[in-house]
Amino acid sequence: MKMRSRAHSSLHLQMGQETLYLLLTSAIFVSILLIAYIAYERRHYEDPPIVTLREADGFYFKPGSSLVSRQFDQQLSQHVAPKLREFADRYDAHVIEVIGHTDEVAVSMGSGNLDATLGPLFTGRRAAEPVPADNAGLGLARAVAVSRALKRAGVDQGYVIVPLSAGPFLRPDDTVSDGRSRKADKVRRRIEIRLRRPHTR
Repeated sequence: MKMRSRAHSSLHLQMGQETLYLLLTSAIFVSILLIAYIAYERRHYEDPPIVTLREADGFYFKPGSSLVSRQFDQQLSQHVAPKLREFADRYDAHVIEVIGHTDEVAVSMGSGNLDATLGPLFTGRRAAEPVPADNAGLGLARAVAVSRALKRAGVDQGYVIVPLSAGPFLRPDDTVSDGRSRKADKVRRRIEIRLRRPHTR
């Protein structure tokens, strides 16, 4: 009788352990599914970080110019392009907006030639050096130059790069300038790179 009781208790213990093992396995499986779902949600709905190229960090243009220096180009190739590819894959955001910002120091170069030069420059064809007539044009010329450098650095196939200009109108804190400052301001002279997902209809 005692042997039967012991065997019965042992069977109950074994069944309890198997049930506990099954519950733990199910909990681990559900946790893995939950982590995968959170990662999916983040990839498809969370906004990617904004990448800002500041003068103080070596991303410097000469006054009135959109020429990308060798140091600037190296930084784009070695540091910025890999970061953009990483963000694009992590957030499934393959549209890259390159936005040129300037201060309000007047650009006094006479008439500009951006209509004739920016298209060929962006697509890699030979063109005269871009000459902006104002800061809005200067911001766009710099955005095109950085976009072209990013393409050379491998941010090309599978990506849509859109050069844009905010000119002197948006400060770094996203407030709109009143247009009355004429001081040189290296904080405002910057390139912002924003990644987003394609618009769907």
